[in-house]
Amino acid sequence: MRNLLRGVSREWMAGNDKHSPIPYLSHAFPATLASSLPGANFQVEATVGWRGREPEAEAKVRAFAWDHLARWAASRRVTDAGHLADLINARGAAEIAVPQTSLVLTQLRVRIAVPAEALAVTAAWEEAERRATLEKQRRGDELRQLRWLRDEIFGRPDIARMYWHLHHPADLRSMADPVFDTIAAQLGGGERVPESPQVEDDPISVLIGKFVAGLSADERRHLIGQLDRVFRSFDRTDLASQLGDPSDRVGS
Repeated sequence: MRNLLRGVSREWMAGNDKHSPIPYLSHAFPATLASSLPGANFQVEATVGWRGREPEAEAKVRAFAWDHLARWAASRRVTDAGHLADLINARGAAEIAVPQTSLVLTQLRVRIAVPAEALAVTAAWEEAERRATLEKQRRGDELRQLRWLRDEIFGRPDIARMYWHLHHPADLRSMADPVFDTIAAQLGGGERVPESPQVEDDPISVLIGKFVAGLSADERRHLIGQLDRVFRSFDRTDLASQLGDPSDRVGS
């Protein structure tokens, strides 16, 4: 009985003319089809039917059907076995001419089983993909965080000082540390300070120079303190940091 199922059997199907029966041949065969993941395969029981006679017809129809099955399976995972079987059985209901032959494929039906080993391999692949996706996302988040720190925080000394203060509120002394300016310069985020015009070419600079020259030591100290506030209000902490301690700036 098994040989009859797996061999070639003859059936008769009525055509449009009930008095002219059309010879119909069928053949059942097993197939192992590779899925989209290496090491995970579908186990298929396929049945093909065809119309026509010529030498090695069974082998030609089987090869044609196997090629279709392999292409359909190659893009899917074994977890899609039910969907794949429905797809093949739906398409296999249509008649298809077998290329370079006089044969016509009249039926292609499958039953698909998935071994436990194939499911285990697929689960391992999917877990590896999940971890790779999470790691890629983690690296992307980390890179965006680093760019944000470089461009928005440590590239601007005033913001960097406040960022430090936010996380170290008790360490006020560190806010005056010039290291923030050094870091900004090394990161390339600090603004370039334009060269000051020559005093003799700038009337305002000349006036300021005359004004500063006429101040006493206490007045100069007070002015420097005011300049520090002015520079910082214009986001020029690079200039404010160059003022240093007012007592160091008092001339003789």
